[in-house]
Amino acid sequence: MRLLVTIAALLCLLASSALSVSAAEYRKIKVAVLDFQQQGSFETAGVGRIAAEWLTTGLVETGRFEIIERRLLQQIVDEQKMGVSGLFDPSSASKLGRLLGVKTVVTGTIQHYENTFELNVRLINVETGAIVTADRIKAGSASGLRNMISRITTRIVRHFPLQGYVVQRTADRVMIDLGRQSGVSPGLQFSVFLEGKPLRHPKTGEVLSIERIEKGSLKITEVREKTALATITTESCTGCIQEGQQVSSVFVEEAQRRDELQQQQDEERKRLEQEQDDQEKRDKENRKAEEERKKREKEAAERNKRQSGQGQILSGLVSVMSFPSQKESLTSLAVSPTGGIVAAGDNDGRIMAWDLKTRQQLFVLPAHKGEVTAVDISHDGRLLASAGKDKRVTVWNINKQQQVAVLEIRDKSTDIEFSRTGQQLAIGLDNKETWVWSISSNRTRTVKSDDDVLAVALSPDGHLLATGGKDKLISLWEPGTGRLQRRLSGHHKDIRMLAFVAGGKRLVSVSDDKQAILWDTKNGTQLRILGGHDDQIVHLAVSRDGRKLVTGERRRGDGLIILWDPETGRELRRYRAEKRVDLMGMTPDGTLLVIGHDKDLSVYQLN
Repeated sequence: MRLLVTIAALLCLLASSALSVSAAEYRKIKVAVLDFQQQGSFETAGVGRIAAEWLTTGLVETGRFEIIERRLLQQIVDEQKMGVSGLFDPSSASKLGRLLGVKTVVTGTIQHYENTFELNVRLINVETGAIVTADRIKAGSASGLRNMISRITTRIVRHFPLQGYVVQRTADRVMIDLGRQSGVSPGLQFSVFLEGKPLRHPKTGEVLSIERIEKGSLKITEVREKTALATITTESCTGCIQEGQQVSSVFVEEAQRRDELQQQQDEERKRLEQEQDDQEKRDKENRKAEEERKKREKEAAERNKRQSGQGQILSGLVSVMSFPSQKESLTSLAVSPTGGIVAAGDNDGRIMAWDLKTRQQLFVLPAHKGEVTAVDISHDGRLLASAGKDKRVTVWNINKQQQVAVLEIRDKSTDIEFSRTGQQLAIGLDNKETWVWSISSNRTRTVKSDDDVLAVALSPDGHLLATGGKDKLISLWEPGTGRLQRRLSGHHKDIRMLAFVAGGKRLVSVSDDKQAILWDTKNGTQLRILGGHDDQIVHLAVSRDGRKLVTGERRRGDGLIILWDPETGRELRRYRAEKRVDLMGMTPDGTLLVIGHDKDLSVYQLN
């Protein structure tokens, strides 16, 4: 009998409430909040009940929920012997829902262990007994309990977004059919969308979800009893937001994510447009540069033709010594800056060295497994560096013929060069990277180009690192920081070799485009274009004083070598080698030229 009286009283209360609410309030969600089960010791009695009271207040203050009055709820639960605290089992939740017409029950635990307070909350669908969502928050003290309740309230609200419609649009302002009675407040944000086609399971035909077509987002600026005004913050297209479209509330975090996504999309669109504009500008500049290059090349060829006696090729190379043929083909060459030693690597991983004065072989080092791709000798003539296909770079003591340091690298090295002090080594790789290796500390710094690196050079003062390769650009870097200073554009094919001259104020580059270019490293301008070759230039050598510059091309049967005055860009002499020029180096005084062909190495007098 008492149960019937209680239910009747509760139904009367709900009925009277229903008579006084406006049409907008029918959207409020009916919720029952049960006392939280306490686990662990607490200084204050009834912490679980207090937490439930705070949560009830928090949910009511949002304006979105219709909370069952706790005394009536307690009375029914007691009479049904369900137990109002703790985690509800599905059968009890369903029974409670049938009695009260409640679709959602909030239940959970509050725990105290190891100076930690933990709040676990579950939302249960009482019709199905399924857990809609579960959440957990921790705090370091009991004083943080109210803050925990506030945070959990916000998370619960997230699962019950306000749903309504756009009822009017004027310029960039929109009115929606949700107002103060529905829990709307200034600053609240809404997404605007249309429902599209139902998404069905391909086998069962069950409707899994409804397609959602986003139209934009709103921010509430003014709230009335049954409606609210908002400004349009984002719109997928001009005029996309219209009357009759649906709105759904979103939290600040979600709105920020939407705004960030929209901003990213806008930035990506602008980036693509900018890239297209830049590409068109580069294409135009490249076409203009190509026309200018062809014009300069033609002028240079005509000038060189006049200077070289109507294009006569002078043989003029006088051989002063030859070294015995090697067992394997030679693949790399270096002449010491002191002028006393020439070193060459071969296809089998060995490095041979000779004394240019005595013509005696100094040593043979089994340096690598496979081809030696690059060698260099330090400026004091004490160290030899080598790189191989085995992805190792090794530094040797020439006098002791011993390893000083070894560096494992990621890919094959294409070129190496010592710094003037011999303490650093620049290493170009065929994976777009250039490493600057501090040998004594065994530390490396990496810079990355747009394509494989084929040539590297370090300025005499160590302040500039130049790289070039398949990207057809010359990049000037700060070796200490890895910062890119500038890029030099002028070649239109692979750049093969680089060399600093005039104390680092000038840079010489040679390329497969048959040109050598002299650059001003301070402002990046082209000073001279040396255009006398009729095949790819693959070799470059500069005397120590920078007054002699030699370029060499490699043909199938022979090779053209040109001696230049880099200051004026004037061609001094041409030489036709009897055999293909595979390797080339010059002594620092500019008097001897070392040329390698297959397994042979010869030295020529350079007049």
